[in-house]
Amino acid sequence: MKSALLVWLLALVSAVGHTAPPANDRYGHMHMLYERTWFDVDVANIDVWVDPATQGRFAALANGQRYSDALAERIARAALEAPGMTVQVQFLRGADLGEFLDAARKNLERARNAGYISPDTFATAWAGVKRDFARLADRGFKKGDRLVYRAAPGSLQTQVVSRDRVLLDVTTHDDGARRAMIASYFAPRTDFRKGLIADLFHR
Repeated sequence: MKSALLVWLLALVSAVGHTAPPANDRYGHMHMLYERTWFDVDVANIDVWVDPATQGRFAALANGQRYSDALAERIARAALEAPGMTVQVQFLRGADLGEFLDAARKNLERARNAGYISPDTFATAWAGVKRDFARLADRGFKKGDRLVYRAAPGSLQTQVVSRDRVLLDVTTHDDGARRAMIASYFAPRTDFRKGLIADLFHR
């Protein structure tokens, strides 16, 4: 299992680095356009890739089914326990750091309020987000920038890439950081949950 996960992670690092998803992975990739925006324009393309074991769990839950809130909760819980997940946010417009942090905090709060993460995990994760992204305070995010999270057992890598230039690359060795990131995309009432999960049913 560990070797299979390592092979998947190495392949995915290469694929995401070229902004192309792995081929023919029906239940291993989710996509949505983030349209709930600060200025009433499209903000970002969101893509999520999961490891093969989680892909199998998604397939077992979604294949032949219609989207429902109950089924979405089961899929979200499976995502929360994924041993491998990569999330890519490709910005379609610029955003200053304050706007980004405000959205990140709200989604972490929703994850905490839903019981996906504990209050202590929320506090630690939120402190880490503010610390890690502080270096982008003056620049913010520009159109075309890619924010990439790579979650693995016990760790979370955070990268911001502008074209081929790496602006931020931080790895946190804390399973709480991994869990908080995933929860902020999949917990109830977060900005991304319904759009991402619904994509599994539109194949």
